[in-house]
Amino acid sequence: MTGKHPLGNWSTNPKGYPKFHSGAYRKQFVHRVVFRLVAERPIREGFHIHHQNGKLCFCPHQLVEIDPLLNPSPEPLRHPYTGQFMSREEFNRVMGI
Repeated sequence: MTGKHPLGNWSTNPKGYPKFHSGAYRKQFVHRVVFRLVAERPIREGFHIHHQNGKLCFCPHQLVEIDPLLNPSPEPLRHPYTGQFMSREEFNRVMGI
């Protein structure tokens, strides 16, 4: 998947995370650049930027700096056949858990 952002064009890497492939932030993850620019500080050493609404949502208010040990779900849950995002409860029901 590809897209345009005011900071440059991006495409997703094999894990589905958007990465700039042009502009001043070339080869950097979009969500990490957006967080650093809005927070006006670097990301703390070893911390992750958690997407509250899926990998392709990099709106500043949806990004949270979090200790990886506390990250509740690094990968958003998706329906195994349709690929649509789903809640933990829906996922468990579909998977028969």
